[in-house]
Amino acid sequence: MKRSHVGLLLSACLVLAACGNRPGQSQLEVLRTAASDVFTSSGQEDNGGATAEQIAAEIDAGLKGTDLPLSLAVVEARNSTTLLTRIETNGPHGTWAAPDRRTITMKDGLITATRGLGNDIMSSETDEIAALVTARRSGQAQRVHRYLDGENHTVEMRATCRVTRGGEKLVESVRFKARAIEMTESCDTGARSFVNTYMVDTRGDVVQSRQWASPDTGHIFIQALRK
Repeated sequence: MKRSHVGLLLSACLVLAACGNRPGQSQLEVLRTAASDVFTSSGQEDNGGATAEQIAAEIDAGLKGTDLPLSLAVVEARNSTTLLTRIETNGPHGTWAAPDRRTITMKDGLITATRGLGNDIMSSETDEIAALVTARRSGQAQRVHRYLDGENHTVEMRATCRVTRGGEKLVESVRFKARAIEMTESCDTGARSFVNTYMVDTRGDVVQSRQWASPDTGHIFIQALRK
């Protein structure tokens, strides 16, 4: 899997539970150290003007500033990282907002809609995939995405997908750790193919994922900071 430097930064920040705080260091200092290490090794000093320290500070401030469920997201193709706060629930659907009010809606951990990202998913059908993923079972299923084209017409994308069960891995975030099974979803629309991955814990919750959203947006990496 090809990952951006921002993706590497996320990995460093999100495995802090495994590293533990060094003597005399606050959580922010550990985040700063992890972020700086990644940027130094990658040769990249900023992310759209934000320094490693600023990104680490935003994560720390986000965790301290709200008790709501919080996740960290990376739009890989744009080297863009942001915090997502769950601002609304509508039955099984949860809407997560970035500070600039762009949103991602998810159901059972799968992205079902986006707003403000460009080439947005207006609606989707993912229940068949979610049933396999959350049960941690292999199988074949269909998914449907609906987008708006340049003339404001709805364009439908249908994909046939194969879900396979992988091995168990430890997923560690700033505030929790979970034993999870890696589920892989390989999809083919006829015109394109894409692969999504989900880390699913023993309760069937998706605690980390890498999901393809649209041709413009590409893959979004999401990991829970606080469930």
